[in-house]
Amino acid sequence: MQLEQGRLRVLIVDDDADACDILSQVVKYMGHVPECVQDPMEALPRLLRESFDVVLLDLVMPGLSGFDLLRAARSGAARPAAVIAVSSYGEFRHKAVDIGFDAFVAKPVELSKLQPLLAGLMPNA
Repeated sequence: MQLEQGRLRVLIVDDDADACDILSQVVKYMGHVPECVQDPMEALPRLLRESFDVVLLDLVMPGLSGFDLLRAARSGAARPAAVIAVSSYGEFRHKAVDIGFDAFVAKPVELSKLQPLLAGLMPNA
């Protein structure tokens, strides 16, 4: 999917429908193109075959954790440019960064925290 310059294609993976909806609205408000997936098992094949600029990935989900999804995404051919951990469990911050997440954002996600992260991923940022 080719987007106009200045817009990121953002995959949001969160088993909580409300969290997915709120993150999607925030990403759209910032001018980017969000896509939500609530089932981590459904997200896995998309991460392996599609190209996303950013993945906002919940860490604690039933069936497949965000940590497991990161490992799988990084092993695939269509590697996302950036994977940001999103969690209400602040104690996962260091673990997330240690295993390869590009950043960590605490829930509830604040626009003031997410906006600079996404802006830093823009071409010529």
